[in-house]
Formats: sequence, structure tokens, C-alpha cells
Amino acid sequence: MYTNEDKLVLMCAASRGDITKVKMIARKIDPQSFIVITNSREVVGLGFKKT
Repeated sequence: MYTNEDKLVLMCAASRGDITKVKMIARKIDPQSFIVITNSREVVGLGFKKT
């Protein structure tokens, strides 16, 4: 629901093998966290595809 309040948002890219770990960490930090998992066509940067 839209509340017009500022919220902290963390967006991260992770390999398929790390998804479970990311979810566990997020839930440990904030049990009420809202997690969206989606496929990406390309991720470029440290730990991912080189430019």
C-alpha cells in the first residue's frame, strides 16, 4: 500500500546458487522484508560478467 513515506530499499544481484542464502540473510535482518526475485538478462561488474 502506498504510504508516501521514505523506505530503505536494497537491490542486489546474485547468482542462482546464492538465492537461498540471500533470502535467509534478508529474513534474519528483517522478518517482515519484502523480497522480489527475478531473472536478469545481463549483470556486469565485480563478480559478474566483465565489461
